[in-house]
Amino acid sequence: MIIAKAKGETIILIPSLEPDGRLLSYVRQLREYGFTKLVIVDDGSGETYHHIFEELEDNGCILLRHAVNQGKGEALKTGFRYIAQHYGQGHYVVTADSDGQHAAEDVYRIAQEAKRRPSELLLGVRDFSEGGIPPKSLFGNRMTSFIFAMLYGKKLSDTQTGLRAFGTELLSFMLAVRGKRFEYELQMLISCIQSGIGIHTVPIQVIYENGNAGTHFKAFQDSARVMGVLFSNFFRFISSSVASSVVDLGIAWFLIDFLRPMMGDQHYLRILLATVIARVISIVVNYALNRNFVFQKEDSRGSLWRYLTLCGLIILLSSTGVYIFHTLFMVNEKAAKFVCDVLLFLLSFRLQRRWVFAARRKQS
Repeated sequence: MIIAKAKGETIILIPSLEPDGRLLSYVRQLREYGFTKLVIVDDGSGETYHHIFEELEDNGCILLRHAVNQGKGEALKTGFRYIAQHYGQGHYVVTADSDGQHAAEDVYRIAQEAKRRPSELLLGVRDFSEGGIPPKSLFGNRMTSFIFAMLYGKKLSDTQTGLRAFGTELLSFMLAVRGKRFEYELQMLISCIQSGIGIHTVPIQVIYENGNAGTHFKAFQDSARVMGVLFSNFFRFISSSVASSVVDLGIAWFLIDFLRPMMGDQHYLRILLATVIARVISIVVNYALNRNFVFQKEDSRGSLWRYLTLCGLIILLSSTGVYIFHTLFMVNEKAAKFVCDVLLFLLSFRLQRRWVFAARRKQS
């Protein structure tokens, strides 16, 4: 049941696992900036940490508990569900980490920005060109940001930031985003881009206390989950392309033999007809797979014509590229074809995501 609230309230959501005394002082700092609605999610920290959460609850925080650890993504969703049930529309959600990485001043700044951009996702991004950043964190963020920009066409210097804000009208969308642990935050970015929800960045301070020793990020398991999310669409795109190639080749081989008795000595026409029929069918198969399996855009009006236009463009660019590499740089035609098609494969992925199967809602 939603209780009527004054519009425009900001709710701070902090998922926490095995916190120390910093969380208590952090909450006090947030209150000094005027934040009175704080939701803390104890993600299965255990009996040892109950006194910290009880003190937070005694000081007016709303405490939600997981009996066992479920992961950061699930902790955020538990908080989102509570906020959706008790606040409704017209408010603002700010998520922050409990390990001291997000200054109260920056939380205030991103909360103010959210009031100007309630329908967008705001990210508090750190400047990783500064010194004093743990090598593991620096490498992970830079690698993820580079791959993210390559695959999704959005340059974000900090894809793993936990300081985020948005209007409560986006809560149902955020709850539908897949992911249970650290990979959830990356999937949130991908889902926003695919759905045309704007992403706006706000610079924040870089704070790593004790070399980020308080992090619960598991280098191998959580990195694997993050990479899986990062490449999931691209792997599906590769699978779709391979499946379409198999269909193309299989049908062409079948028709070359099937048409032989009907067409006699007209060998060239028989091969041409088999090739054209196979290619048309494989294009239809590839389009259907990309729309429903890769980009999952069942309601993507006009996408077929955009897809066919892109196919023609790719053919033109491939032919032109091979010609230029061969004539100007004396590159072997077969090698040039391979290089061009690899580059155009990446271009095709990005154009299909951003144009062919793009969401109708514009991204700012």
